[in-house]
Amino acid sequence: MSDPLSITASVVGITTAAIGSVKFLHTTIGDIKDVPNTLGNIRSDLEAVEPFLQKLRGELESEDSQVLLIDDIEGAVENCNSACSIFQNRLDHWMRHATKHKAFWAEWTDRLRVGIFEQGTINVFKGRLNDCKSTLIVSLSTSSMLTVTRQGFMMKEVKDSMLKSNELRLDAEKARATRELVVIESSLQQLTVSIRDEVNEESRRNLEQLLEEMQQQKASNEVFRKTCKEALLKTKNIHDGIEQEIKDTKANNNSRAVAGLINTPGEARNIKQNISGTSASGGSFAGSGVIYGLDLSNLSSKNE
Repeated sequence: MSDPLSITASVVGITTAAIGSVKFLHTTIGDIKDVPNTLGNIRSDLEAVEPFLQKLRGELESEDSQVLLIDDIEGAVENCNSACSIFQNRLDHWMRHATKHKAFWAEWTDRLRVGIFEQGTINVFKGRLNDCKSTLIVSLSTSSMLTVTRQGFMMKEVKDSMLKSNELRLDAEKARATRELVVIESSLQQLTVSIRDEVNEESRRNLEQLLEEMQQQKASNEVFRKTCKEALLKTKNIHDGIEQEIKDTKANNNSRAVAGLINTPGEARNIKQNISGTSASGGSFAGSGVIYGLDLSNLSSKNE
């Protein structure tokens, strides 16, 4: 069973690395004299994602952190860090050439303007940054909203309105992510055909590199969609009066373990639960949650 503290520490470390990558790339682009608009616009995307990375790190480092879906967030932040590192390496490659060959500098900036960094590559990079930002927004805003709605003093009408608004927002975000996935998959198919038909070896390698990066963009989109769906489920559960967060229920060595709402009548379902790490071993039984009328003799062990 994973230690929640070690998981949080791991995400803090990855987030710190991503912040460093975002800042470094932002500075690198800013230091380019007469930077093409194609690259200059990327600085705006970097400026947009950094505050959410900073907020995530601050939330995770607080003693009462309530950040949701930390596994999904870890994937989103890793993807952001990877995207920035790849793009930084590309810039470094061209910068080295410009330093060695002064005459190359003007040619380099001109070629950037006409597409040596193909628009497809730019779009993929911007897409990965946006997916990371969107994933963080969904997780952080939903975490904050659910924390507020758990306050006992909140009027039911206000709470219901907040939850419903969040459901509508998450539905819209999930739909947007699905539309973006359709575009990505279509682009992947077209790119696959282009690679197959390309006769120039260098061009084929460039297309294959773009294909790999586009597959990574698809992965970041999938993390975003999953985050939307899980945040939506948590919101609806609270709206319906049922909240369950059950993790790592285990039973071994002819043992039995149950967790959650077991045989509960309707009036008992308005009970919030946060269950973690239920386990049984050595022929024992472990139960956690709201359990009614459980007949232990009818339970089968995991090993039977």
